[in-house]
Amino acid sequence: MTETKKIPYFAEDKPGKKGILLGNQAIARGILEAGISIGAGYPGTPSSDILPTLAEMSKYHPNMKLEWSVNEKVAFEVAYAGSMSNIRSVAVMKHVGLNVAADPFMTAAYMGARGGFVVISADDPSQFSSQNEQDNRYYGLHALIPVFEPSSPQEAKDMIKYAFEFSELYESIVLFRTTTRLNHGRGNIILGDIQKNDRKPEFDWDRSHWVCVPSNTRPQRKKLIKRLDDIEKIADSFPFNSLRLSDIKVRVKGKSKKYGFVGSGIAYSVLMDVLSHYELIADDFIDVSVLKLGMVNPLPKKLMKKLLSNVDYLLVVEELEPIYEEAFKALAFEMGLSKKIEIHGKDIIPQVGELSAEVLLEKIGKILNKDFQKVEVPADIIKIPTRFPQLCPGCSHRHTFYAMNKVAKKLKKKFVNCTDIGCYTLGHYTPLEVGDTSLCMGSSIGLANGFSKFMPEENPVVAIIGDSTFFHTGVPALINAVYNQNDMLVVILDNSSTAMTGGQENPGTGVLISDEIGTRVKIEEIAKGCGILPENIWVQESNDLPVLMEKFKEAVEAKGVRVFISRHICSLIEIRQARAKKLKLPVIKVDPDKCIGCQLCFKKFGCPAINFNFEEKKAFINQNECRSCMVCIDICLQEAFYLENE
Repeated sequence: MTETKKIPYFAEDKPGKKGILLGNQAIARGILEAGISIGAGYPGTPSSDILPTLAEMSKYHPNMKLEWSVNEKVAFEVAYAGSMSNIRSVAVMKHVGLNVAADPFMTAAYMGARGGFVVISADDPSQFSSQNEQDNRYYGLHALIPVFEPSSPQEAKDMIKYAFEFSELYESIVLFRTTTRLNHGRGNIILGDIQKNDRKPEFDWDRSHWVCVPSNTRPQRKKLIKRLDDIEKIADSFPFNSLRLSDIKVRVKGKSKKYGFVGSGIAYSVLMDVLSHYELIADDFIDVSVLKLGMVNPLPKKLMKKLLSNVDYLLVVEELEPIYEEAFKALAFEMGLSKKIEIHGKDIIPQVGELSAEVLLEKIGKILNKDFQKVEVPADIIKIPTRFPQLCPGCSHRHTFYAMNKVAKKLKKKFVNCTDIGCYTLGHYTPLEVGDTSLCMGSSIGLANGFSKFMPEENPVVAIIGDSTFFHTGVPALINAVYNQNDMLVVILDNSSTAMTGGQENPGTGVLISDEIGTRVKIEEIAKGCGILPENIWVQESNDLPVLMEKFKEAVEAKGVRVFISRHICSLIEIRQARAKKLKLPVIKVDPDKCIGCQLCFKKFGCPAINFNFEEKKAFINQNECRSCMVCIDICLQEAFYLENE
């Protein structure tokens, strides 16, 4: 093994060592400790750090095979092949990624697992970086498989390690649900033993098990239900469930009641902080009953019944949907306790967004008549102006959008711009205002197929998609456009990066997750393979604005299915590479004598590096922000922007 001093401490084989890790790093450490052999996924906030952390660890712990797959469906299938072959494997994705992987996921639930198989679904309450905030615990209920939900980074590490053992013991896939606050929060960690992943793959060629024809899957469904029944029998002893009962009656507004609380995941951690704040619970005493749930499906019925039999008032605290709340209300009805116990959940706890400590302090304070002093914002405090999401300085997407707007104005046509999921989604904000639709990964080309069937000639249909998203789910829709002879233009913004989620590699770069060189897949060659005529494919440098506009105009005025590839490396990666090589970037400045204060650069182009002095009515460059793309030189009609020392 490489010398210990060169190993990040979270990759060290030193059980008992303490440290502080991000939730995603803790999950990666737990996966390492479980001895997995295969890991696959697609980058998506808040799960993006898990596989890269594993890749960093794999340098010191060989035999792990990791990859960024082109999408979550493929990632699931890559990892599941490992489970089929009796080695441990993990598939990593954000919550909407499981929608993409749902097809194999639902059927694989029937087949179950041989080697331990865990699917990580990172949910995003409050939609910090997502198009929705769906609660993927429902996927476990739908697929009839167990869902594990950790409440802290330490528990996440321990729980996912246990999940692989659990998966093998019950031959069941395990869905591991996290939320943004856990993925991106930090916590104290104690490292555990690292199991060797030296198990040899052994595929059994059992066609009755692995071929999903109806004659096989009918009996497998019965086995699936039997597996869940077997798991339900041990749900009450699941090591990450716990129940603390109290016989104390808390007096509130003249009435004494036994209060109970239920929590899971990060919501449980917030709940415990709030109960501790109100001095209702501590290490040596407990005034209210608390049930912690670590497994969603199946639920621990005996623990739930004990809690219901011991309280007069129950508050169920969970992020997003009322899954536990509905289960408790149903169980209380079965026990004949519906009229004896007050059960509350989403009538008090918000169903929208992540659960903050302040919200829960206020809600529980009101329930228990406890003083809650909400911090008021001083009237004289400096208020930070609202900042809309925006593309980075020097972003090549901005240059393409600006060119598109100029061409549309010149042709006196209003495009129907179908955008996609990625940095370029930000193009719909002021001042560019390019995006007219955005639905999900790959939907830009799919929607454009539909619009092209009925939009008039004065409204050209344009699909806007990034390079990684094109590989992810754009190709089938492009083939559909060719097959159905739809008249539409596909603009592929190729910045050689999965930029929005952290700049991960993709097939267009040809660099693997291990930083080794793989095979580069060229977008223009894929377009040709899909049936696009060579004369209907343009590849253009994004930062050459005059030529970009000229060629884009050609593409708009052509007919049939066309592909316009606007290519320039992500400006964040470009600036990092320049700094690493200690390159001196060109300095762009504004000639105040030529600037007439028209604000075209400031209001229409919108680069964050371009500022405007409203007193002097002159534009100027913030050199700390400028990435030296030099496109501003081309947009100024007065030629006020110039290269210093040229």
